[in-house]
Amino acid sequence: MAAKKRPSKLAPATVTAVNPPKSSINNPQPKSDDSSPIAPAKVSLIFKISLIFLIPYFYLIFYHYKIESELRRSILINAVISLIGFFGTVTMIPVASKYMLRRGLFGLDINKKGTPQGSIKVPESLGLIVGGVFLVVAILFQTFNFTADSNWLVEYNAALSSICFMMLLGFVDDVLDVPWRVKLLLPSIAALPLLMAYAGHTTIIIPKPLVSYVGLEILDLGRIYKLYMWLLAIFCTNSINIHAGINGLEVGQTVVIAAAILIHNIMQIGASADPEYKQAHAFSIYLVQPMLATSLGLLSFNWYPSSVFVGDTFTYFAGMTMAVAGILGHFSETLLIFFLPQVLNFLLSLPQLAGIIPCPRHRLPKFDPQTGLLTGTNDGTLVNFFLRQLGRMSEQSLCVVLLVFQAICCCFCFLLRWLLTGWYK
Repeated sequence: MAAKKRPSKLAPATVTAVNPPKSSINNPQPKSDDSSPIAPAKVSLIFKISLIFLIPYFYLIFYHYKIESELRRSILINAVISLIGFFGTVTMIPVASKYMLRRGLFGLDINKKGTPQGSIKVPESLGLIVGGVFLVVAILFQTFNFTADSNWLVEYNAALSSICFMMLLGFVDDVLDVPWRVKLLLPSIAALPLLMAYAGHTTIIIPKPLVSYVGLEILDLGRIYKLYMWLLAIFCTNSINIHAGINGLEVGQTVVIAAAILIHNIMQIGASADPEYKQAHAFSIYLVQPMLATSLGLLSFNWYPSSVFVGDTFTYFAGMTMAVAGILGHFSETLLIFFLPQVLNFLLSLPQLAGIIPCPRHRLPKFDPQTGLLTGTNDGTLVNFFLRQLGRMSEQSLCVVLLVFQAICCCFCFLLRWLLTGWYK
């Protein structure tokens, strides 16, 4: 009999994965069990959602800011290659899903337990396809934009190494079910290539009202700043994994944060006259655009009702990519505010993580198969907190509410930067 995978105590799992018996490894299941097609991609829905971001994004690039033609050309080339990555992801996921089912990498949707959908085997770890397509797109773009003597080539390759390393560790976690204490250590190892290759500044600008007290306008933190970047990479990578548990939430929050990062980068490029500063933010765009495109391809299958599950492979990959983009783009402080819902989710989980409150085996809300509604539990997660405050709701409605809250937090970040401009400039 197949054994159920033990969910992590730290990260809420949308699924209960099932590991195949040894006999099924050498003797794959009959074709009738793994050849059933998954639901078609919701491409039209994803296109409508994308317009919310694409309209202001391209307005800033082509109309609002006067961006150098060469830099704009590189951004657009990256966007076109990323679009190819979107279609590549949409095409490959149905094919890979059959192989995942054949090898026993599937899950049962806990939030639909007691309904016909709750007994369907859903292929898992499809984040592996997103990460693979992302790496192909990123390496392909490298041939268009970087020369052999480029100053940014070392950092670019170090970024890809960290992302690839984290994606590998995420897939290992999906297969071996690594304990949560080990999960905290995995990003710290994957971030090492990035920190070793980092050649940017380690300074912070002191707010003007505090200059007279500190005696400095710019403070060099040195190794302390690198320690902060290391901790940021660990937090970003695990935060996507922790703030999860319902269809579309992991990929959805990634899409919202990535869209905010891209808009922030364009605003900084358009408002700055420093070529080095502009290139740093363009570097961030080169990484985030393909991640956003491939994530949208995954979201077309993962949106409610999910026909595939992303697995820790995707959450680790997405978190590390955004951490790398923020660190090498020199806006790691702003990135932390974009992750405000994840910070709140972590704070709500602290009593359980510290052992003050017992940590339940399942950190998911309760599902009522009769009504199809979710009810919040006393568990310390943002998902349950919203359900306790707003009342029972469907899984899809809850996901929309959480993503709207994510978008509001990103808008708050832009407002906060605008309000604090006089403090720094």
